[in-house]
Amino acid sequence: MEGEHEMGGLVLFIFYGGIVFFLVASVYRGMKYASAPLHAHWDLYSTNSIYALTDWWTRPEHPFGRKFGSMFLDILFLREFYHRNRRFWYPLYAFHAGLYLLFCWHLWLFVSAVTINIETASSVGWVWGTFSTLLAFVGAAGILIMRIVDEDLKVFYPPIHYIKWVFILLTLIGGMVAVDVHFKSSMPTLLKYVREQVTFADFEHKLRPALFPALHVLFVAVWLIYLPFSHVFQVFFRYYHFLRWDEVANKPGSEVEKRVKEFLKRPITWAAPHISPGKTWEEVATETRGNPGAGTK
Repeated sequence: MEGEHEMGGLVLFIFYGGIVFFLVASVYRGMKYASAPLHAHWDLYSTNSIYALTDWWTRPEHPFGRKFGSMFLDILFLREFYHRNRRFWYPLYAFHAGLYLLFCWHLWLFVSAVTINIETASSVGWVWGTFSTLLAFVGAAGILIMRIVDEDLKVFYPPIHYIKWVFILLTLIGGMVAVDVHFKSSMPTLLKYVREQVTFADFEHKLRPALFPALHVLFVAVWLIYLPFSHVFQVFFRYYHFLRWDEVANKPGSEVEKRVKEFLKRPITWAAPHISPGKTWEEVATETRGNPGAGTK
């Protein structure tokens, strides 16, 4: 009994610790991205940036509503992949559609567990969750296979990402096993378990978790720790910068000019043949403008 409590306590610590870590790390990284110098957000764009166009500043600026609508469609339908690589888009969209449905399903689980009579819950919830999981699994498997066999995709895919997709498949399998084996595909049983977890109604039960739910919770905890440092988070802030800064030229009196002037007053902390240390960027820029050869050695 004591060993079970220790193991259950470890699972609780990892899971709830993962939630806290995810929130703190996300806020920290968000603040870092939001306060980064304007020129640094170029690093968020590996491809498909308006800044790749030499005449981007001559184009009319799109209003916020239009950019937000474009961002929403990109996230919902992955339009760039549809137009640029249709064959890869099919498994990619299946995976993301499955994830979107799973996210909504989990929200429904949490709300329904504390608001409805769980004894009368129908099997519709089970169909929803199973379909979403299978859709995400088929998409993830397709992505992994294409990444392995397609030589063009391999170029842009570091080895660690193969491990990531295998772990995604294991997480999805773990969720299905927990629902269909441990809870026997019973929505009332699953909702009762979720209610206990959300309301802490049976803390003793939390300290003695069943094997399959505990394994799935540990998989989820790993993702909570990984996500703030993943490319997914970078993509999110790419859209943040897209909404706030894309197509915003540096005009007199603008916020962009104000921020640029602030950064120009920062001291140079490194040296190179074309850069002299000990000055501010404004001084170097002024010297270079008046004398293109200034600062070189």
